[in-house]
Amino acid sequence: MTGLAEQLDAIRVQASTSGSDIRAELSNRRQISLSFGEGVYEFISESALEQALARLARQLYTGWVRQYQAAISTTHLDGEPKDQHHLNFQDEVRAVQVSVESSDGRISLSTVGMQDFTAKVRRGTVRELSEGEFTARVAEVAPQLIRQYQAKVLELKGRYYR
Repeated sequence: MTGLAEQLDAIRVQASTSGSDIRAELSNRRQISLSFGEGVYEFISESALEQALARLARQLYTGWVRQYQAAISTTHLDGEPKDQHHLNFQDEVRAVQVSVESSDGRISLSTVGMQDFTAKVRRGTVRELSEGEFTARVAEVAPQLIRQYQAKVLELKGRYYR
């Protein structure tokens, strides 16, 4: 029997956009991979990429939460709020804001509470970066978003539960 940590590490979530063949996968809690159907990257605009990345982020997070809740349901752990203190904590978690940027500044991702996602792709990026270079930038920046969000939530936990 595997432990909860191993179960959470094993969660894999796949997402895809409708209308443009772009796929993403979340694995090992923070690893993100992105792929495009044949010819999609070369002809997509930066604004369409921004919208697709934000949709994919929402889908990946929602899918991860569903699998997380399924894993938790097999344990004695209970994440349901028991009192106003816990409800206040959850409200603050939903308000956590994080913004990150790729090392070259071409791609930025931001979130509020891992519910609302925004992606920005600098104009000219599709023309100047290959598909592989672009997907590498996304794979670089997405884990940063997750880590920073988790760090802020951990800080909140410290304030609320110590």
